[in-house]
Amino acid sequence: GERRGDVVPSVAFLTYCAHVTRAKNSNPVMCLSWTPGGRRLLTGNQEGEFTLWDGVNFSFELIMSAHDQSFRCMAWSHNQNYLLTSDSGGNIKYWSPSIAPVQSLDSHDGQPIHALSFSPADTKFVSCGDDATVRVWDWAGHREERTLEGHGWDVKCVQWHPRSSVICSGSKDNLVKLWDPRTGSCLSTLYGHKNTVTKVAWNDNGNWLLTSSRDQLIKLYDIRAMKELCSLKGHHKEVTSIAWHPVYETVFASGGMDGT
Repeated sequence: GERRGDVVPSVAFLTYCAHVTRAKNSNPVMCLSWTPGGRRLLTGNQEGEFTLWDGVNFSFELIMSAHDQSFRCMAWSHNQNYLLTSDSGGNIKYWSPSIAPVQSLDSHDGQPIHALSFSPADTKFVSCGDDATVRVWDWAGHREERTLEGHGWDVKCVQWHPRSSVICSGSKDNLVKLWDPRTGSCLSTLYGHKNTVTKVAWNDNGNWLLTSSRDQLIKLYDIRAMKELCSLKGHHKEVTSIAWHPVYETVFASGGMDGT
């Protein structure tokens, strides 16, 4: 049989556009996510509205008001029981899988909240925003536990380690920082980028860390040795997104402002 590590592009990647669908109001889409199981696609727009689409035929299902300001991000818990969303006014909302509102929190001094990420056990989550802070939250108690301060400018991305009590963040100050959420201390700072860090992404076992930046570079670090493994230059404008392949652990995709 085929080994898991043997990448067959025709099987692993969708190489053509499957469908194009357009909302009636043509509002800019700021973030999107499949519901658990993929039955529906959720999009969040610049007006703070949720739009639900059928995950099979991509037909429009529902549009509803969710935030007072523009969506910034959405993140499902690992157990897929809850959805978190954030907006450009410092608001975080909890939602049930049926997209019913559960809780609303205001934070980050009313500044945009760019990323949310759950701890491995879903008991806590982390947020980051343009107030230059990273904040750790108790999920069940709906309360902020700790503010992680050390970045000198807007924090654009954050992700909790998939297995351990470590948080990674990236900022407009060009720095990537690793934090201990239990003490709030900064464990390490990575100085590899020369412009805003746009995304950070742990691989599935948490040994490798990808970082992307406005300097057009993607860097891969081995966190066990705290060593940069490689620096990848293929984009001609800023790198806006990175994602590890869910099956082939040595493959990831990246997107940039150059349209590739």
